[in-house]
Amino acid sequence: MGASINAYFPGMTEEQLESQPGFWNDDNAWANWMAECDNEPAMAEAVRKLDAAPVLTFKTDGMEDEDVGWVTPQQLRDAALKLRDAIRRGAPETAIILKVYEKGANRIDPVQDEFLRDLDDVVALAEWGEQEGAKEITLEVNW
Repeated sequence: MGASINAYFPGMTEEQLESQPGFWNDDNAWANWMAECDNEPAMAEAVRKLDAAPVLTFKTDGMEDEDVGWVTPQQLRDAALKLRDAIRRGAPETAIILKVYEKGANRIDPVQDEFLRDLDDVVALAEWGEQEGAKEITLEVNW
């Protein structure tokens, strides 16, 4: 099953939706990783332990805006950068994060490389949202 991910913020226009950057790998691996949060609480806890919880923000079909755990674009960017740095330095918490990501990874390149590229894409989406004037942002996942 394919997935698409885009940045989302209240008041976003169709033009903004169409003009934002996308995922280099494709959206599916990151979407699968996000979906595993409910099934893998230890993974989500590892992300929180690394002070990167804002990367877990999401919205999907059926969710109202008031049900979203909104973050600022800066919080999203900073969290993605913290997680990226933790993976690069081999922090012990990242083992489970990468193990869970591997379940849905493309496996064209090493899993760590794919995950790092996805984190760079999250940074780009956060920066784009900030440039577009978003005060709060999330990642919208559609299946």
